[in-house]
Amino acid sequence: MPPLEINARKHGGRTVVRLRGELDIACSDELRRQLRSARAEHGEHVVLDLEDLEFMDSQGLSVIVGCYKAVTAAGGSLALAGPRPLVRRTLEITGLHRRIPVLPTLAEAVAAGPGPAAQGS
Repeated sequence: MPPLEINARKHGGRTVVRLRGELDIACSDELRRQLRSARAEHGEHVVLDLEDLEFMDSQGLSVIVGCYKAVTAAGGSLALAGPRPLVRRTLEITGLHRRIPVLPTLAEAVAAGPGPAAQGS
């Protein structure tokens, strides 16, 4: 299994966190730490770039839900960009796509901006 790679940067007024590899129980705590750090450094309007995420288990979903709760409590927002079919299906089965905007590409997620206007799936 490829290890999870996490890269964070500021882009278009958003904190973009790119995930590459597999998000599972083995790396969920590290992702939580990296997300907190990225939010502190770049801001509370977050886009998770999932284009290169190959797999996500329930612990990965838990990290995303925790991030969503933290950013919205701080007045920020969360959007998910470009999930592969397997990851998108996981979001749909759990209903998470109804709560967190899921957009086809990173460009669309960043262009949509924070808040309700980013809704789309």
